[in-house]
Amino acid sequence: MVNIEIDGKQVTVEKGSTVMDAAKQIGIYIPHFCYHKKLSIAANCRMCLVEVEKAPKPLPACATPVMEGMKVATHSQQAVTAQKGVMEFLLINHPLDCPICDQGGECQLQDLAVGYGSSGSRYQEPKRAITNKNLGSPYID
Repeated sequence: MVNIEIDGKQVTVEKGSTVMDAAKQIGIYIPHFCYHKKLSIAANCRMCLVEVEKAPKPLPACATPVMEGMKVATHSQQAVTAQKGVMEFLLINHPLDCPICDQGGECQLQDLAVGYGSSGSRYQEPKRAITNKNLGSPYID
């Protein structure tokens, strides 16, 4: 077993666990998109960046193994700034209002964009637009 501190709370977890697992165990939510307990760790989305004491930059909570005495801050200025930066990149080609999305109202990206996104974007270039492709007649002959 390994003892660590997350946001000032002590937690004991199994050796080999990740920071994400430890945070979930004590009820601390870390925003994420690509993490799932039953899938291999990818750390692709980078939304789960957290501040780890003595680390030079934010680390992904889903891929960072716990170590004895580790101190983690999930909502520090550094962690929130990193998470907001990731969200800004994720929203570059995504509309902030999703009227045509199949998941409208039940989308994790929308939910996290409210908390970690901004109402505007610094991105001035036109957004990528995908035209509808004709996949054939909707009627069967």
